[in-house]
Amino acid sequence: MTRPLRKNSLLIRRMGEETVLYDRNTGAIHTLNPTALLIWDLCDGKHALEDMEQAIRKQFSVGETETVLADIRDVLSHFREEGLLVDP
Repeated sequence: MTRPLRKNSLLIRRMGEETVLYDRNTGAIHTLNPTALLIWDLCDGKHALEDMEQAIRKQFSVGETETVLADIRDVLSHFREEGLLVDP
């Protein structure tokens, strides 16, 4: 999946530092921290993993020597496993 696309049928509530996603079809509730939320926001079918990496580095002041791609892949894998992404 090079340009992930989020499921658009979820209800989203931002509550302070966390965001809650509610899937009306399954009744599942998912809580996102600020990093996962940034990745979620970029799952619009237009942003590639490299775009997400750059956004995380900028938003959270991550140094160039630190790797974040594996973490992004883990978050996206979790989103897929939970049925939060669709095929673009």
